[in-house]
Amino acid sequence: MGGSIMEFYPMPLFVKLSVSNMESSLCWYKEVLNFESVFELPGKDGKTVMAHIRGKKYQDIMLVSELEQNDMNSNGKGVVLNISVEDVDLYSKKASKANAVVVEGPIDRPWNARELVLRDLDGYLITLSVGIDKEKNFDDVINQVESKLYIS
Repeated sequence: MGGSIMEFYPMPLFVKLSVSNMESSLCWYKEVLNFESVFELPGKDGKTVMAHIRGKKYQDIMLVSELEQNDMNSNGKGVVLNISVEDVDLYSKKASKANAVVVEGPIDRPWNARELVLRDLDGYLITLSVGIDKEKNFDDVINQVESKLYIS
């Protein structure tokens, strides 16, 4: 997408994340996940207070500067952002190079996905995922998962 004009479209669903340091968070999402800025809204002091960023089409996230310090231990508790990518291992190398926190992976899951789980600078969990066998249909994947669950 480098140098391209960003497409504007209605977003029926998007995630808004409260971040403690906008500049650092923007750098992290750009460097580790290849996201690009669609729009950045400056505050009265000229610093960005809201950033609309995008990976691929329909992978939109709004980063919003925190107005007050929150308890970072509860950020996103129980919520994991899942992002479809073409090559999990490439992102694993990028994450390592950027000293990003790798929670798990890359790992092959029984549901036909290779995944990498990262923690961003504010504690949000992000799973990058790619299908392993693109020829398998939904029923094949479900049967595979069920067969692994019922093996004693």
